[in-house]
Amino acid sequence: MDYTYILKLAATAAFGIFLGAVSTIPVGAVQLQVIKRSLRGHMKSALLTAAGSVTSDLIYGILTLFGFGYFLVKKEVQIGIYIFGIVVLSILLVKMYLERHDLTHQEPHVIEYHGRISFFEGFTLAISNPGMVVWWVIGYRFYLDLNLFPDITTGIKILFIASACIGLGGYLLVISFIVNRVKKSFSDRFLYRANMFITAVLGFLVLYFIMKLLCLIFNWNIGIVSGM
Repeated sequence: MDYTYILKLAATAAFGIFLGAVSTIPVGAVQLQVIKRSLRGHMKSALLTAAGSVTSDLIYGILTLFGFGYFLVKKEVQIGIYIFGIVVLSILLVKMYLERHDLTHQEPHVIEYHGRISFFEGFTLAISNPGMVVWWVIGYRFYLDLNLFPDITTGIKILFIASACIGLGGYLLVISFIVNRVKKSFSDRFLYRANMFITAVLGFLVLYFIMKLLCLIFNWNIGIVSGM
């Protein structure tokens, strides 16, 4: 048994998990939805939202590492993705604002989140962010720089993609369980403010997507939005 080869595979998995977790740390729409559902005690819905996000990133990872990433970075494709993302985020923003009074320990309305809807929301929110392609490209480039293998086989690529998705999903799971566990210690006033803060951050993400779209359409190159 080649223990060196096994150790290199383990290093590949560890790096992939680390990359997946790090890619999720910046606050995004999926994290906001997972937190909101966890605060309301809807753990199944939160987990399905995370699962939808992982599925989306799995697709991006496969397309990127197996040679189709060039298609996703085309201007026309990214414009379409951002328009889709703006529509999805805007609908979600209005929904969150209308539900702003319901994030309490004794909710005036019982809000149900159906499994398919939660999964679809997580999937669409993640798939509408083409910036994940950049994460895959950069992360895979870093991995190649480690020079663990002289030849990157299909199996190694699959291991890398699966590990990154595990890291991404694991991070979202940890967030949901922590938030759900400590929610009872929060006052209704704090929960209301937390919901409004989440709504405000989501509004910022909508504006960010709009700026990204305008930069693509008019070929602007402005600071934070010039990286993609």
